[in-house]
Amino acid sequence: MSDNVIFMIESGKMLALVKDHLKQRARAHREGISLVKELGADQYRVFDDDGKVFEVIFSSCPRHPDFTVPKKSGSRPKRGTEWAKRFAAQVGFKPVSGLIAEALGIPLSIASNSTDVGMGRWRVLGYPLRECGFIYPSLKGPYAFYTPNVPAEVACEVALGQSVEEPAASFKLEFEGCRRITEEEWNFIVARHKFKKQKAYKQGEAS
Repeated sequence: MSDNVIFMIESGKMLALVKDHLKQRARAHREGISLVKELGADQYRVFDDDGKVFEVIFSSCPRHPDFTVPKKSGSRPKRGTEWAKRFAAQVGFKPVSGLIAEALGIPLSIASNSTDVGMGRWRVLGYPLRECGFIYPSLKGPYAFYTPNVPAEVACEVALGQSVEEPAASFKLEFEGCRRITEEEWNFIVARHKFKKQKAYKQGEAS
């Protein structure tokens, strides 16, 4: 995560956003399990971006006739079947990278023009579809999120003789209710959380 910046979420709309996101993930998980149990499949796979079930595995029971012969991993509903409609009707949750970027107005790309020859270019910041994300050691927190270091990326473009366009050009890494921390600080927070959890578990065993 060296190319990203980490922010602790302490209050405000980002705290509400991460809690709601976790609720939506839990709901999508429950709905996915219910769907698979009704189908009678043993295992299933979901899309990381939205939590929707897209593939199932029939190992202890015959494959449902509305599903394809498994290829590399599992079976998918055949087109036009009732199960295809059921799978397509899943609600899932919003992709987290876009959710964070939209809430905070974070540019996920940079458009620039050469100050010498007038040639423009455009590039994505961060890993595609994973530009931003929530991080937390447990569902109850503490919560943080990461985002591309937009000002640093802009500075690199400028150093190469590029004139950066808005909104990236003037973007600042300042968010209400959030505090910027280093990756080392976050790793310490996670380690401390795990220590407290293990300590509580051992005390529970001893009592």
